[in-house]
Amino acid sequence: MTTEKDFSPLTPNIVRALNDKLYEKRKVAALEIEKLVREFVAQNNSAQIRHVIQILATEFALSQHPHSRKGGLIGLAACSIALGKDSGLYLKELIDPVLNCFNDSDSRLRYYACEALYNIVKVARGAVLPHFNVLFDGLSKLAADPDPNVKSGSELLDRLLKVKFIQLAGRVVLPYSSGILTAVLPCLSYDDRKKSILNCGCISNIKCIG
Repeated sequence: MTTEKDFSPLTPNIVRALNDKLYEKRKVAALEIEKLVREFVAQNNSAQIRHVIQILATEFALSQHPHSRKGGLIGLAACSIALGKDSGLYLKELIDPVLNCFNDSDSRLRYYACEALYNIVKVARGAVLPHFNVLFDGLSKLAADPDPNVKSGSELLDRLLKVKFIQLAGRVVLPYSSGILTAVLPCLSYDDRKKSILNCGCISNIKCIG
């Protein structure tokens, strides 16, 4: 990928850094993206926010170049952090390209995808609930990943999603509970399934904490 193409509002320096093989430079680019998106949030400029996300997804996270894909992942996570509670308005656009990287042949990319999705889910809070099915489906693909770092990253993300599930249970989970259980139960052992069913049976007694 060259920086001659127009990636505005991303600057040429951000584009070059996102494509860099060094993580430190990609991180600097992510911080600049976070700052840029915060400015758009302050201006209530949703069109530019969507445009930035689209560029990061199509031109980077879904790129044929591995370093560009890594840059896209950290850039999407930066967008989510900048959006904060408003990230729920853009979740599908943020999540889909990250989940696509779960299938990457490069284990480092799969790990970075776990890391990016962890940050997106953590910031989005309750807005992730309608996306639980696709998130757990993506995680199931990494459950037996041969790379220990990827497996560890997926386990951290799995725990975060389960915490979100419990936190939201008493408030808005019931309309989605059937679909969520359909996605989650096949990934559990028999003993875990019994525990999960019992927990869901007591859902109405769980106090929401976030």
